[in-house]
Amino acid sequence: MLGASLKSQNTEPYRPGEFLIQLNQSNDIQTIENRFNKKGLTSIETISKRFKIYLLTFDKKTLNQQSLLKEIKSEKPVINAQYNHFLELRGVDDLDSIPDDPNFSSQWSLQNTGQNGGTVDADIDATDAWTITHGGLTALGDTIVVAVIDGGTDKDHEDLVFKHNWDEIPANGIDDDNNGYVDDVMGWNAYSNNGYMPDDSHGAHVSGIIGAVGDNGIGVTGVNWNVKVLPIAGSSSSEATVVKALSYIYAVRHQYDSTNGQMGAFVVSQNNSFGIDQANPDNYPIWEAMYDSLGRLGIISAAATANASWDIDVVGDVPTGFTTDYMIAVTNTTRADRLYTAGYGDTAIDLGAPGTTILSTILNNGYGTKTGTSMATPHVAGSVALILAAADSTFMADYKANPAEKILMIKNYILQGVDTLPTLMGKTVSGGRLNVYNAIELLLNRPILTANPSLLHEEIAPNSTIQSDLTLSNTGHDTLVYKLTIPDDAPWLTLSADSGLLAPGNSDLIMVTFNDNGMDTGLYVTHIHAASGEAGSKDIPVYMHVTNYVSVSSIAPGSRHVVVSPNPFSNRAKISFSLKETNTVTFSVYNMQGKTIYQKAEQMLPGVNAFYWNGEDVPRGIYFYHLETSGWSKSGRLVKK
Repeated sequence: MLGASLKSQNTEPYRPGEFLIQLNQSNDIQTIENRFNKKGLTSIETISKRFKIYLLTFDKKTLNQQSLLKEIKSEKPVINAQYNHFLELRGVDDLDSIPDDPNFSSQWSLQNTGQNGGTVDADIDATDAWTITHGGLTALGDTIVVAVIDGGTDKDHEDLVFKHNWDEIPANGIDDDNNGYVDDVMGWNAYSNNGYMPDDSHGAHVSGIIGAVGDNGIGVTGVNWNVKVLPIAGSSSSEATVVKALSYIYAVRHQYDSTNGQMGAFVVSQNNSFGIDQANPDNYPIWEAMYDSLGRLGIISAAATANASWDIDVVGDVPTGFTTDYMIAVTNTTRADRLYTAGYGDTAIDLGAPGTTILSTILNNGYGTKTGTSMATPHVAGSVALILAAADSTFMADYKANPAEKILMIKNYILQGVDTLPTLMGKTVSGGRLNVYNAIELLLNRPILTANPSLLHEEIAPNSTIQSDLTLSNTGHDTLVYKLTIPDDAPWLTLSADSGLLAPGNSDLIMVTFNDNGMDTGLYVTHIHAASGEAGSKDIPVYMHVTNYVSVSSIAPGSRHVVVSPNPFSNRAKISFSLKETNTVTFSVYNMQGKTIYQKAEQMLPGVNAFYWNGEDVPRGIYFYHLETSGWSKSGRLVKK
């Protein structure tokens, strides 16, 4: 996998004497060449005809490039102007793939070289995945957390790093961060409803599989070298205790989302290495509903099936018999890639993962081996975290906007990326054993659907027709199929096509026709839904303003362009315009749903005038202004940051 970065060995990080500029759609490069002809600025290459991007050159010996760039940026036709920066290739060898932890050679589940009679490559391909990421942070800078519901942990283990709640003051008996839990400094004890974390070797072992610190010269490494573990004591024989533990996970992730990452924890997966043998899942609706609730926040639950050779589809199991989409049910494989004595089922059990004689952390800063589906499951929970650490910023932004949809994509990549095994074919949904590297590759090479513009807004005279362009593009690495729908009853909007196929790097131009025949004046709102499976979906808001005073251009008769400043704005926006004669002007502001949230009419004199909109009390987002008088009208966007 190759990327690019600034080439640091150059004196300057850009090519002297060259600029990249982008023009608005109504101008061409000749406009700029004519303007700067005397300064020797010339275009040497069209970089993108569609986006009007050009490479320009000038004599760096006679001109001050900083002053010239500043002057170019001030030109109205110029959207963007910048230096032409140097780049260098960045290969996969940037990251170490083999940690220096002294016991790593015994961790066959992460790298199986045939040690102790194992089968070469009967592992999750962790070392290949580590050439891409070691885990810990997302592309947007979120600290990734995996929750572990178990009997407790070793909170002082030198090879484990736990999520610390810095907004809670220890042992003061107060819920300092207002999350509903008192003194939850490092996780929660659902047994006794307090922040005390009991010692538990099983929980410490599970935590080490997920995230024992890698490459620190101590002990072992986890699937993630740097992830934070959130310990929760709650793997009880009482279902009520389990539900309390799951509720705590929901609370801290919900708090993280609602405070924009200032409080709470960015939990992306949670591990349940416990269950009820041969239980009927229909009798546990509250437990299963908790998995659905966590899933809607973007959290996958990894669950261990029974440690017995039972067909779970026949005998039942809790939780691995649940049908929720937001759980991955895991069985146990050996160092020889065989199904161990563990549950199976081509409907209930999703995949296998290494769980036999697994070396990990135990109590008292120790290390030891354990066997069972309890050990297989944290390989999956940890892999979810590693995959999200590898995800690009585009995916992470989509995940933040649509967590339930995107976490299911991660689950699908895990199931699609397995190494198929004869011993698991017909006995699991995927027919294979976990391979985290394959899942990461599926994510990074996915097709990506983009739409330009991201919003359509047209003014139209009554009983008229007008068209707009909508470009759908595939900026990913695999072919995508898309389908377009207009969910609302909007007979005034039609599309030139409702489906298509896009190869990587290709685009389709969709003609969007607005037709307001027989309609009253006013603002009409709908959206176009573009869906494309794993490539994601886009909702393009559409606004049609039917008015008797549609301006032919953005200039009112006898006036200048309407100027909005600042835009985006924080507290107040100024909308300036000029009038040729005295007139009454109506100023309106609409939200994204087309609702009028502010309106003012005022008689104004010839010359420059302005309306001010105090947007302090409205949330961040996109709004629309509309100016209207007897002779003209003008609409545009306002962005509250």
